Amino acid sequence: MAVPPLFIGVVSHEGSRYAVNQGRDGLATRLAAEFPGSQVQVSVRDLFDDSGRDVDAAMVQQALTAELQVERSWARFLGRTRGPSWWMTHLGRQGKRLVRRAAPPGTASIRRLLNIEYAHLWLIEQGLNSGAPWIVILEDDGFCDDVGDLAAGMSAFYPLADCPVMVNLSQSFSVADLGITHLLSPASDVTWTGTKVRAVFESKKPVTNTVCAIAYTRLGLEEISTALRDLPEQPVLPIDWKLNSALMSLAGRKSEPALRCLLVEPAPIVQMSMQ
Repeated sequence: MAVPPLFIGVVSHEGSRYAVNQGRDGLATRLAAEFPGSQVQVSVRDLFDDSGRDVDAAMVQQALTAELQVERSWARFLGRTRGPSWWMTHLGRQGKRLVRRAAPPGTASIRRLLNIEYAHLWLIEQGLNSGAPWIVILEDDGFCDDVGDLAAGMSAFYPLADCPVMVNLSQSFSVADLGITHLLSPASDVTWTGTKVRAVFESKKPVTNTVCAIAYTRLGLEEISTALRDLPEQPVLPIDWKLNSALMSLAGRKSEPALRCLLVEPAPIVQMSMQ
């Protein structure tokens, strides 16, 4: 079988509000169609859990505590200014955490987080096994109003295929809200080649704007996949925070090749569930 030039994986689930993205009218299939004759590989993975793993109330409490801890670690990693707005938000989450000690969410919430993580890991493995030099992982709430622009713009990144690279393609939060403005500078060797005016920025540290839509080179995803699988499964974290934890781990390994992180602004894909 010929190696596809691009693998596109979609995380979805039965009953999703965005089920259109599972089929031929979805973003992944429409993006693949922009590369006629190239045999782009598209794979959709519904949330699943065939592990038989028990989830109990203790895991819920551990997960809630761990998410607050990794949020603080991420802020320190980014070197973001923790001003009044950040502290108000963080203290509000701590207050909510105290409430949830007495009235926690059900174990189904942890099962769902595990299902999402398993689906992402499965698609990452499929993408790496495909041999494709570029792998895009999408969540089904990603929306793009101009797929032609997206495909044309992505072509600017193809010459970077032999390097460990990740490209954030989605807009979930503004860069100001993420607290990463101080890390960004215009990329010197990549220009968006789509039909719309967009800028490509490079970050001094690997960052994410959620996992809604990220493109990876094989080398980049191999590094990230290893780092993700090295993390303990418990305490359970949302996949966004799990990826952030993996990126912090990678950044701390002096022997690893530097993972290059790029962001497209404004992003060509919008995360609908965050709007």
